[in-house]
Amino acid sequence: MKRKGEEIGSQPIAAVVMPSSDDILSWDATQDMMQQLLETYDNHQTIEKRKEMIHGIESNIVSLKEAEEIIVTEGESIVSEISEKIQECSENSSQEEKNLKEQQKHIDNLEDEVNDIRDSIDEAKETEVELRRKIQHYKELANEKIEEMDEVELQKKEEVYRLQTQISLHAHVTGIKWDYEDIDSLKGEIDIPSKKVNKRFDIPKEDKSDFELVNNFWTMMEA
Repeated sequence: MKRKGEEIGSQPIAAVVMPSSDDILSWDATQDMMQQLLETYDNHQTIEKRKEMIHGIESNIVSLKEAEEIIVTEGESIVSEISEKIQECSENSSQEEKNLKEQQKHIDNLEDEVNDIRDSIDEAKETEVELRRKIQHYKELANEKIEEMDEVELQKKEEVYRLQTQISLHAHVTGIKWDYEDIDSLKGEIDIPSKKVNKRFDIPKEDKSDFELVNNFWTMMEA
């Protein structure tokens, strides 16, 4: 710390025009001298302030450089972390893209299967319609056949009834009871009340004509 008056002593003495001892100083001259001294002192103060400002600026510049280095270091660290995150995200994105492609492929396969199933269903529906048409046609044919069979059965029943009536009448007239279980021969029982004859008969059909069989019957009845 400078002592009082040291600053003035350390500075060069300004050139001040001093009157000679013979001259008498006027008030104006004295004021001029004082003004010159004050200006010299003010200039010295301004220089010191400027030096202090420059020193402060230099200190600020150093601080700013240190702060800049810190910011750069932190920025590089942040950039490195961001790069790592970007790399990690890129790898994850690639894996997700791969998974999405596999899922899309699986979906495409499922869509193909669905389309195949739809085609099969359409074909099955067409087949079902055709089968229903055929079933209806066969039902109509079956109904016609059933009607024909019913008609034939009715005719057969009528024919059987007619034959039964004829056989019954024939049995009553001839007195013959036929045994229909044996188809290879004519078997039965004959009853002739007028002759009090009741006997069984068995006439083979083999190698005999209808005429011969009838003659055998008449011969048996007359015997």
